[in-house]
Amino acid sequence: MGTKNNPGDFDCYANAEPDEPMFVLLARDVQAPLIVRQWAFSYRQRKVAENQWNEQAQKKYSEALNCANGMDRWHLENR
Repeated sequence: MGTKNNPGDFDCYANAEPDEPMFVLLARDVQAPLIVRQWAFSYRQRKVAENQWNEQAQKKYSEALNCANGMDRWHLENR
């Protein structure tokens, strides 16, 4: 799971193209964990359907779910 101080393997800032639009969700948004989980499940379905469910895809999926869980924990601890 990535944070501001410790970016993850799939850090959007590091991977973004110059001037590429991006949307960032923060743990303080109570809807963020749900949205991240929805993205992860959709990502997994697409990769499986495209026969691209490989180690890299599984790692990205797991990182997204870990991020959602971390967001839940952060929100509970910082209300």
